[in-house]
Amino acid sequence: MCTVSSSQNGLSIKNSSTKGDAFSACSRTKFSTSAALLTSLAVFSQEVVWNFYEAQVPPALRHYTNSAALIGLLMGIDNLLGLFIQPWMAHRSDNTNNRFGRRVPYLLIGVPIAATFYILIPWAESLPALIASMLCFALVANSFKSITEALVADFQSAENRGKANAMAKLAAALTISVGSGISYFVIDKSTKVAFAIPAFLLVIGMAIACWGLDERKLHSVTSEKGRAQQSQSFRNLIMDILRSSNRSRASMLLAVFATAGAWSAMRSQLSPYAIEILGLTRGQAGSLSMPAGIAFILAVFPLAILSDRSSRLSICKIGGLVFSVGCFVAFISTSVQATIIALVIASVGYAAFAINGVVIMWNLAPNSKCTGAYTGLYTMAFACGATIVPALIGLLVDATGWRYLMLYAGIAGLVAFLLFSRIRNECSINRP
Repeated sequence: MCTVSSSQNGLSIKNSSTKGDAFSACSRTKFSTSAALLTSLAVFSQEVVWNFYEAQVPPALRHYTNSAALIGLLMGIDNLLGLFIQPWMAHRSDNTNNRFGRRVPYLLIGVPIAATFYILIPWAESLPALIASMLCFALVANSFKSITEALVADFQSAENRGKANAMAKLAAALTISVGSGISYFVIDKSTKVAFAIPAFLLVIGMAIACWGLDERKLHSVTSEKGRAQQSQSFRNLIMDILRSSNRSRASMLLAVFATAGAWSAMRSQLSPYAIEILGLTRGQAGSLSMPAGIAFILAVFPLAILSDRSSRLSICKIGGLVFSVGCFVAFISTSVQATIIALVIASVGYAAFAINGVVIMWNLAPNSKCTGAYTGLYTMAFACGATIVPALIGLLVDATGWRYLMLYAGIAGLVAFLLFSRIRNECSINRP
C-alpha cells in the first residue's frame, strides 16, 4: 500500500507495496501545503516574466515601428508558438523518466536559457535583433509553460487540486503588481536592469521550486503504474478524444475555448469601450477594472473551498451564468458605477472557471501519464479562444458599435455555459 502525508518539509512518500494501480492506490487525501506553495512559486516565477514581457515589449517595438498591426502581430507570436509547443512538450514530459523526475529536467534546462534570451531583449539595437530575441525567448519559455502548470496536479490528490490551483492563480495574479512596480520604479531609469529583474526572479524561483519538489519520491510511487501503462503518441491522444463516445473531454475543450474568448474579449477591449461609451479618459479607462481584479483575488479561495465540497462542474456552469449576468448588466446600464459593479460580478464568475477549468481537465485524463498532455490541451484551447473570439467580437463591434460589446461577451459566456452542460462527468471513466 502507498501512503503519502504532507508536512512542513514537503511531500513524504512511502511505498510499501507494488501491487495494483499505483495512482489510485496512492490515496493522497491530505492537502500538501508545502507542495502547493512550491508549485505556486514556480507559477509565479514563470508568469512574472510573461507579465512584464506583455507590458514592456510593445514600447520597445515602437522604437522601430509605429504600425499597430505589426506590433500586434509580433506580440501574438508567443501565442502562436504556444499552440503547438506547449501540448507537445507537456506530452513529452509525461513520458520522461530519469533520476531528476518527469517535469524538473525540462525546467532545469529551459529556465536559464529562456532567462538569457529575456535579458537580451533590451540590448537589441535593431528591429531584426529585437525580433530574434523575442522569438528565441518565446520558443524556449513556451516549451516549459504547461510543464510548470502540470506540477500543480502532480503533487496533489484529485480532491485537493482545486485548492492548489487556487494558490497558483493567486500567485499569478500577484505578478501584475510586481510587473507594475518594476515598470513604475525601474524602467525609466534602466530598461536593461528592468528586464533583468524578472529574469532573475524566474531563475531563483524555479531553482527553489525544483529543489523543494522532489519528483524522485513521486516517481517511486508511480513508476510501477507508469511501466504498466502503454504510452500514447500525442496524435493518438487527440484522436482518442475526438473518437470517444464520451464527449465530455471534447465539450470541455470547447467550453475552455468559449470561456477564455468571452473573458479576453471583454478584458482586451474594455479600455476603448470605456472611452467611447462611458466617456472616460485613457487613464481612467485603464484603471476601471481594478475593483474587479480585487474581487477576483478575494473570490479565489472561497470558490476553491466551495468547489471541493460540491461539484467543480456545477461551479463552472454557475460561473458562466454569473459572468454573463455581469456583462448583461453592463450592457443595460452604461453608467460608470454600474459598469464597475458589473465587472466585479463578471470577474467573480470567471474566477469560478479559472480555479476549476484545468482541474477538470486533469481529472478527465485517462491516467496519470497524461496529466501534462491534458494541461497542454487546456492551454491550447484557452489560447485559441483568447485569440479567435475577441477578433470575432471585434468584427461585430465594428459592424454595430461599441455599445454592444458587453452584449456579445455575455452571449459568449452563455455559449460556455451550454458547453459545460454537455459534460456528463468531471472525471475520466477510464481511470480506475
